[in-house]
Amino acid sequence: MPKHETYNPDLLHPELSHQIIGAAFDVHNELGPGWDERDYHRAMLNALRTRDLTAESHLSKRLMHRDEPVDEFELDILAGNRVILEFKHIRTGFASQHYTQLINYLKCWEKDLGILINFGLERLSYKRVPHTPVSGEICFEGYWDSIELQMPDIAEKIRASCKNVLALHGLGYGAESSKKILLRELTGQNLNPRAPEAAPSFNGVVFEQRVLDSVLVDKNILLSVTAFEDTTAMELARLRSGMKHLSVPAGVLLNFGKSKLTLRGVLL
Repeated sequence: MPKHETYNPDLLHPELSHQIIGAAFDVHNELGPGWDERDYHRAMLNALRTRDLTAESHLSKRLMHRDEPVDEFELDILAGNRVILEFKHIRTGFASQHYTQLINYLKCWEKDLGILINFGLERLSYKRVPHTPVSGEICFEGYWDSIELQMPDIAEKIRASCKNVLALHGLGYGAESSKKILLRELTGQNLNPRAPEAAPSFNGVVFEQRVLDSVLVDKNILLSVTAFEDTTAMELARLRSGMKHLSVPAGVLLNFGKSKLTLRGVLL
């Protein structure tokens, strides 16, 4: 395997990355695709340690907020105490959730480089994922000003909650982890947040109750949380649909983006 394919002195941790990818090629060449992910995991531990690299397996860590655990992560391998490895055995390319998963780990362990490795294809596939901590700023869009006028106390507590989350964690966690952090912070602000239940109906027929993927604040505002991506018409439509079925007059779409936290106010 030519060295220039995996080694670039201008990249983060070039020598360690080169050793890791070399180990992954050795594992894939010998095992080939079609085995369980745990088999590649064990083989990679062996291949890395054969290269005299430290390889810590299945490390777990809790994500804390306001002195309580809000989420828990378990990485595959931490190599050389610097690079986090995440293994897949899939027949497709990497999806957005795979990057989100790895970035969660990088942020939680305070590391600056991860590598996604897929052993499920005819040829080994890998992707370097660098991570730089971003504190971010808050910006307001849509009908936020109207919500502040109608519900000043609640709006101020939501603003304060977002400010505290950014101050303690910055940006970088995926939507689910960000929502869990925010939920704990809103609880600390005495806003009584909860995951609401609703039953959709059609032509007078009411379907079964189910939990919505959103947060109801003080029975007056419905919050929806996204991460990384820009706000889309679909996300706004989903939020409005939940507001309609819950008879909630106001909503806020919070997007934990790459450089800023955006609060978009929504009214029915």
